[in-house]
Amino acid sequence: MQLNFLKNVVGEIVGKQETEIVNLLEGKKDVNEFLIAKKLKLTINQTRNILYKMSDNGLVSFNRKKDKRKGWYIYFWTLDVNRALEILEKKISEEIKQLELQLKNRKTKRFYFCQTCNVEVSEESALLNNFVCQECGQVYKLSEGDAVVKDLEAKINRLQKRLEVIRHERAELLKKEQKIRAKAKPKKKNKAKKKKPAKNNKAKKTKHKAKKKKKR
Repeated sequence: MQLNFLKNVVGEIVGKQETEIVNLLEGKKDVNEFLIAKKLKLTINQTRNILYKMSDNGLVSFNRKKDKRKGWYIYFWTLDVNRALEILEKKISEEIKQLELQLKNRKTKRFYFCQTCNVEVSEESALLNNFVCQECGQVYKLSEGDAVVKDLEAKINRLQKRLEVIRHERAELLKKEQKIRAKAKPKKKNKAKKKKPAKNNKAKKTKHKAKKKKKR
């Protein structure tokens, strides 16, 4: 995954300030928070505040270990790339739904606007006010919706393309994780079949002979 893309994902979810941490966490596990603070030239409290904000959004996970000499806990942080992509995917999907609803309204309903106040209202609102603007008294004019429709369609197309990229990245990430898990699984050893002890043919023969002698 491209680092800039991942930084944009995190930036859209929690803000641009947090994107610098991506440089330090991307592709790594359990990064010491004091190392992060040192690299970012921030205090440990400032660093923790950023990481806690990311944690609240599920973008990072942590392990903590007690420092035996100093007695306090040190946190080690890991970036959850899949979670970041999942959150952004949901966010963009919601934006697309809202824009599609607006587009549907634009195609099925009429809107009016006041040239003086540069305000647009629905047909229902215009009808309630006898098609007269309540601010300036100007008569509403019918809005030409073609430009708005084109703009909405263009926004939806852009977001859909972004959504495709995010879903592709998630699929690739899943493949990598599956490969890692497959490699990590211990191979089953073929258990050697226990050989049955060979039967003593000689002992059988001697018993057989003894039986014959008794019969005689």
